[in-house]
Amino acid sequence: MACIPVNSKRLLRGFTLLEMLVVIAIIAVLISLLLPAVQQARENARRVQCQNNLMQIGVALKNYNQMFSVLPPGCVNETGPVFADGEGYRIGWIAQILPHIGQEGAWHRINFVNPNRSFMSPEENVALDEAIALWNQLESGDVTREKPKPADLAGRMGSTTGFLSLLQCPSYPGMSTPGCNYAGVHNSIEQPIDVDGDGLLYLNSSESLESVPDGVSNTLLVGEHLEDPPGTVWIFGDRGTLRNMGDTEGLGSYTRTVVYDPATQEMQDTRNMTEDERIEYKLKQRARVGTFGSSHNQHVHFLLADGSVRKIHKNATQELLLKLASRKDGQLVSATDF
Repeated sequence: MACIPVNSKRLLRGFTLLEMLVVIAIIAVLISLLLPAVQQARENARRVQCQNNLMQIGVALKNYNQMFSVLPPGCVNETGPVFADGEGYRIGWIAQILPHIGQEGAWHRINFVNPNRSFMSPEENVALDEAIALWNQLESGDVTREKPKPADLAGRMGSTTGFLSLLQCPSYPGMSTPGCNYAGVHNSIEQPIDVDGDGLLYLNSSESLESVPDGVSNTLLVGEHLEDPPGTVWIFGDRGTLRNMGDTEGLGSYTRTVVYDPATQEMQDTRNMTEDERIEYKLKQRARVGTFGSSHNQHVHFLLADGSVRKIHKNATQELLLKLASRKDGQLVSATDF
């Protein structure tokens, strides 16, 4: 049997270490080029969703205006100013437009007589009534027991309805409570929420889209905001759903985090103040409403009173922002100005 000669000089050759390192380096470069493009595409999609959220809110406000001839009040309360401390009636504009954004179920769960009882089951309401009746029977001098009150509203809303995705910008990392990333324009400059706001949504307001003094295309209605300073849940008309435009540092600038002294649990801002200064400072912080802002890179989205959604650069001039926020300053703005 003949044997096939084997060429001893023919060797099987694989990748060298240098070639493998070159391939890995090329793959790493390609990935580094691809990831920013993917992230940019995702952010573009989130921006579009945020704009769509504002457009739907705009349609709901327009429908409400057509039905009642006025926009919903920014906040309903007997007196002002309104603070984000859970006191008072304080029903806000978002709660009133729920049927117009396809949220009839959530609207029916709101207790418009006692909003703090919203999202309670019938059994929970009965149990609370019985507890209050028992408390009322106690002797007037007995102060050892606190009057029963509804459980935490934010917890009830989170466990029963979840968060309404329409009210949250998809670029925002997450809300600490069932809040809202969109707020009505209350006033052009910083001031507590009250009946004298010059925006379209303020305390007990009744403005109509048919009679905006500066015109619907020159007046902002709703815009994005961050949680600083924080409000409460979205059914209320406090700084969680109403904002001022005026801030000397521009859009989205208020991002201060309160730092506490670990030894005294006192705010470091007030640690070296006198008692009178501390009281005055805390009152100012309680009354502060804050401005608009967004988690997007350069812009904040706003809904104009004409129903259009526009991007305004975070570095826009304060003069421009004040003109757009006020419904009646008589200062017209060209569409090319922003």
